[in-house]
Formats: sequence, structure tokens, C-alpha cells
Amino acid sequence: MEESLYNFYNLFVNSNLLEDLYQEQLLSPLTWTAVGIALLVAFAFYIWPLNKVSFSGMGKWLLMMGISALALFLIALVTCYQKANQEILRDEADPDQGTLFDQGISVFFSYAFEMALLTAVIFFIISMVMKNFSKNAKHRPMLWPSK
Repeated sequence: MEESLYNFYNLFVNSNLLEDLYQEQLLSPLTWTAVGIALLVAFAFYIWPLNKVSFSGMGKWLLMMGISALALFLIALVTCYQKANQEILRDEADPDQGTLFDQGISVFFSYAFEMALLTAVIFFIISMVMKNFSKNAKHRPMLWPSK
């Protein structure tokens, strides 16, 4: 699974950071974290505890999508930054080769933003499935295909 995720992330993630994430086996945990956060926030919006008439508008749905994206943005950024502070050697046999996660904070910000966008897409897909189980938010994010 790690290799298929590597091929997927290779489309939009900085290749140096992607190599470091792959070597530290962080691709699967971060991807499952994105799915889990999107699923948890969608469950809260569509099933319980936020499934109320007053909380079923499009603005509230966008707020929930933003919360899920922001949560994963922070998780990805903190994970990369903590790994950078650990100064893990690329090859323990060759200390002159440098350390993992040495790309800098701007690369970490761009990766965290890309993961936030991915979480928003996952939240949208889960919303399209879960909206049929909701009493009050059946028409969020859009009327089609529920009508």
C-alpha cells in the first residue's frame, strides 16, 4: 500500500519530502489520519451530535469541511516539523549524507496545505455518501442526487 500511496503523492508532493516520508513510513498513517478526520467530522455533522435543523446550512457544512482540513493541516505540519527536529540521518553508515526532513518550513507548509486539500476532497466524497443517512442535512453539500 505504501508504494501505491507513493505513486499517488508523487503527483503533487515535493519529491525530496516524499522520499523522506516514504523512508520513515509516514505515508499510510497520514493518509489514514486524513480519512479518519474527514469521516469523524462528517459523522458529527450528518449523524450525531450536530445533526440539527439550525446547523444544517451550507455555511455550516463549509465550516465542518474547513475544520477537517485545518486539523490535518496542523497534524501534517507538526509531524514534519518534529521529524526535522529529530535530525534523523539518511544513512547511519554515512553521516556525511545529511539528515531526513531537511527541506525547510516552506516545503512543510506546502505539503500540509496539499494534505488539507486532500482531506477536503475526502470530506466531500464522504458527505455525498452520508447525506442520505441524515434527517436534517440531506441537501448538503448539494441537492443532487438526493432529489
